[in-house]
Amino acid sequence: MGFIINAFKIVFLLGFLVFIHEGGHFLAAKLFKVKVEEFSIGFGPKIYSKKGKETEYSISAIPFGGYVKMTGENERVDVQGAFNKAKISHRIIIVLAGALVNIIFAIIIYFGLLFFANQNVSTIVNNKMPEYAQNIEEIEIGDKILKINDHKIRIKSDIAKELQNCNGEEISVLVERNNKQIELKVLPSKYMETNLYVLGIELLPSRNNFRDRLYYSFWETVHFTTSIGESLKLLFTGNVGIDQMTGPIGISNMVAQTSGLYNFVYLLSIISLSLGVTNLLPIPALDGGRIVLLVIEGIRGKALKEEIELGIQSAGFILLVLFSLYVSYNDILRIF
Repeated sequence: MGFIINAFKIVFLLGFLVFIHEGGHFLAAKLFKVKVEEFSIGFGPKIYSKKGKETEYSISAIPFGGYVKMTGENERVDVQGAFNKAKISHRIIIVLAGALVNIIFAIIIYFGLLFFANQNVSTIVNNKMPEYAQNIEEIEIGDKILKINDHKIRIKSDIAKELQNCNGEEISVLVERNNKQIELKVLPSKYMETNLYVLGIELLPSRNNFRDRLYYSFWETVHFTTSIGESLKLLFTGNVGIDQMTGPIGISNMVAQTSGLYNFVYLLSIISLSLGVTNLLPIPALDGGRIVLLVIEGIRGKALKEEIELGIQSAGFILLVLFSLYVSYNDILRIF
């Protein structure tokens, strides 16, 4: 029974995210009167198929993916309603729409989860850890942390970010105590055998009122949204290795291990945001790569030769498949 439940969770999560992603392409194509021949969730043999006025709607056996097939998308044709006949700006919006839907959905769901579950944490000191007491004598319980090294602190994640940037050196901490602002000098402590630094404090949960829910949920969502960009930056600068990335197998394992609705929805938002942002990378075969080709067409005033464009897309697809296999191999090694 547990296997069946986990399989259902994986299929639902990935299938739903693919559905809204492809739905974004589909709705944008319809908006600009581009003919959609097929809207499929999944690949491989069809389990269910229904022909609409113009579009065939399908559910296929392999749920890890999906596609929207538009007339004139892969092969240029001279017919009304073809993708290749639409304006450049319209085509860019159609290609962009899938990723945007994933990103917007992730932001809305994540904010709603934090707001209604109210598991946010304030920046008010609730307790001091005895093992770090020698470094934080100046900090008192009830202090509200306002700034660290002149950087504004809104949420717990801001504190962690500043601590990792300090390299263990003394930091300036501005706190509010008894309605007065006091500047303290504090030496962060190294956390166990890691390269992480901590203040050695525990923070008070945020108050259960509309203002605090809105405030902390908003800033946590901002941090959540920008964290993907930070992760990509670390990847491209070499600070994070490709072997640390997670593919479909790793994602499926994480989904299977979720317990409770909160954790499931939390992971749903993370994967949706990651899917949206990753699809916008300027890599052939991804939406971002297609947008680059459309921008080049707009600048040149004409499209690249069809065989050249197909060659670029095919090469990108092969590299993407090889990359996916490599990441999946690492997923298997981590799991087993």
